[in-house]
Amino acid sequence: MARHTVILIPALLLATINGTVTARICKSSAETWQSHIGILISPIMSDSRMQEIEIYWNNVNLGPDEKIVLMKENNSSSSFILYNVTSNESSGVEKTGIRTKFLPSSNLSFVQRSSKYYVAVLTTTGNVKETNYLKTNPTWMKERKHILSPLRMSQIFLPGTHDSACYAQENITKLFVSKYAVTQNMDILGQLIHGVRYLDIRVGSYPFTKEHWWTNHGPFYRSVSLQTVIDQVKKFLENTEEIVILDIREFPIGFDDISVHRELVSYLEDQFRDYFLTSNSGWAITMNDIWSSGKRLIIGYENMQIVREHASMWPCVRHQWGNVRSIEDLYKYLDKIENEDSDYRVRPRSAMAELTMNVMDVIYNRLGNLRDMAHRVNVNVTNWYSTVWQYTANIVAVDFVRGTGMVEAAIKSNENRHLHCRY
Repeated sequence: MARHTVILIPALLLATINGTVTARICKSSAETWQSHIGILISPIMSDSRMQEIEIYWNNVNLGPDEKIVLMKENNSSSSFILYNVTSNESSGVEKTGIRTKFLPSSNLSFVQRSSKYYVAVLTTTGNVKETNYLKTNPTWMKERKHILSPLRMSQIFLPGTHDSACYAQENITKLFVSKYAVTQNMDILGQLIHGVRYLDIRVGSYPFTKEHWWTNHGPFYRSVSLQTVIDQVKKFLENTEEIVILDIREFPIGFDDISVHRELVSYLEDQFRDYFLTSNSGWAITMNDIWSSGKRLIIGYENMQIVREHASMWPCVRHQWGNVRSIEDLYKYLDKIENEDSDYRVRPRSAMAELTMNVMDVIYNRLGNLRDMAHRVNVNVTNWYSTVWQYTANIVAVDFVRGTGMVEAAIKSNENRHLHCRY
């Protein structure tokens, strides 16, 4: 039975990290390092649009008569066991061999929905001690408005995606370029409905195509039109009260002159006129002030001349890249940035929680494709940010977000900060 590599972190590190924070003081206790069970959807696709369910668990100490199982509800409201976890480790992940059909965003709603699949801790007598359903999270911020309102964006744990618009909703890994360019399985609307609140959008200028603005992964991979992204962000904002950060960055093709940037900003301002918040107050603004403004979209722009010229554009979230090629080195890098005293910084930052391949890795296929890399990394990142860095995380951007438990980790972390921290 295949299992991922899971790097376990000693519990004593939590108290050590808490001790380094000067602005945020958190009570270190057993309650804040809670056990967790959950479901991941593997980024590895088969049969075009089928994805494997994986069970992950973190800091779980089972009794002699207990086991972790994957269950499914049937039409009569009863449930049956699909899979039994075989490992006795306190943390880990197992592939179940159970495949679920991909649901496009058109099949999702703006109200939280649970699927029929759930993971449970079950006793030998059939009693269910703990459950966690596979579900969407379209309104998690509004539901915790009383917790989040007094905080700045840099004080909140927000789930994000890396290269958010480079998605493929079916298996196209047979195409060479897509192996190293596709970073998400869901479109933008699907990501937002599942709980993502930070979008990393790379834009290219193609003046001689029907659509002038496209999203890119580097200069060689053009994904979907920027208009597609805009329409989906607007649809989400119109149907929820959530706050979204949309970072426009990199500009890998066609931006040889500042006039091209100004043209893009004019387009963004026109498209998002009723949605964007101006940057006049800066990143020190509280969540309550954002909600009170009636404008819940923050557009970051990675060109400071443009930011100075246009109040519609904000300085981008600060990306923190490790540029590492192993899980162990990724942990070391993330541990370093999460131990920095960043509570006094008002500009949000994003831990880019991915491996980075070099040219030789691609030529010799040393790390596999991006789906393979995410498959190895995501459960580790989930476990780290659910425990040791739950008080320090700001934005965490991942590949193939449903292959992580990052949305659940962020929600729980924000709740724990409210209960156990003071600012």
